[in-house]
Amino acid sequence: MRTETPAVASVDSQWQQDIIVLRRAAEELSRRRSSHPLRRRTDEGSFRDISALLEDESAATRQWAVRKLYELDADLAATRVNSALKDGSPQQRRNIGTALADSGLLFEAIDDLMAENHERCYGAFSLLFLVAKAGVVQPLISVIENHPNMELRLAVIRLLASSKEMQVVSALESIANNPTLPPELRSATLKAISQITGQAA
Repeated sequence: MRTETPAVASVDSQWQQDIIVLRRAAEELSRRRSSHPLRRRTDEGSFRDISALLEDESAATRQWAVRKLYELDADLAATRVNSALKDGSPQQRRNIGTALADSGLLFEAIDDLMAENHERCYGAFSLLFLVAKAGVVQPLISVIENHPNMELRLAVIRLLASSKEMQVVSALESIANNPTLPPELRSATLKAISQITGQAA
């Protein structure tokens, strides 16, 4: 039986706290929107048909589909995309993550976070979470390197660590070895690398 080191246990504990915050935000958003029944009358048939296009062979079609889903109902879109990531192959997950980034949605989410747009923070953070699960790393690295809010930067590091993807390690190593970044950020990155490589071992 593997025993967790204090550092890994600490990262895991903080990650669990992030998940709790996300769930509470989702529940609050759901409660607010449930009071507007007209807002929730999404055409289920159309939504289902568009969801199926997330697996299309064409990258342009996948980009269109993911953006259209979020335009129709961002909450339901996040649920569908999460399900597709959970059930898809590694290649399908990367395709969806790339579609999220290339559709412009991811960079709009980063802009919301950079501008500290509190009304849209939950949706933006959810997109980052989904992209981390899909293994699309570079847009998230830019948040870690450039965002003015240290807590958000640390949370994104934990999101990447939670992906458990070895491909994330090289990107995190570039942050850990960058002397111009704050020591707190570099230390958290080293812990994340230890978490990922420890799980892989």
